[in-house]
Amino acid sequence: MRSITTVLLLASMLIWRPAHAQTAPLSPQQQYDKQKKSPALALTMEALCPIAGIGGFYAGETDKATLLTVISGVAAGVGVGSVLWLVHLDGQDSSGFGAVTKGAAQSTAVSLLITSAVVYLLSRASGLALASEATAAYNADLQARLGARPD
Repeated sequence: MRSITTVLLLASMLIWRPAHAQTAPLSPQQQYDKQKKSPALALTMEALCPIAGIGGFYAGETDKATLLTVISGVAAGVGVGSVLWLVHLDGQDSSGFGAVTKGAAQSTAVSLLITSAVVYLLSRASGLALASEATAAYNADLQARLGARPD
């Protein structure tokens, strides 16, 4: 039994070699091709995620991406809060002085809703621009560090 195990072990060692023993060192161009970020993936991630900044995170631009994430998250929260406030105000009494305060509160809620929608859309557009720019900057920096030739 021991001899069969030894033969199988020796045969597997001859057939299987570790990956590092079989590969040659990568050229700078091969390293670049392996490590570069995809602009299409960054834009797709940014477009599909409801919170802005994800494409920037992918490309390594964490500071700006974090700011966009916070801005779009706050804008979305204010928008949802405004809608809930409008739903709440719809069930309120609208006679006498209540009509005046209800009208003012509804105007404020609508203003907040519109402002948050504009801020959210601007943060999403900024996220798309950031994803594209950050990916290009990352790839250019990587290319310079590795000494690879331009695409």
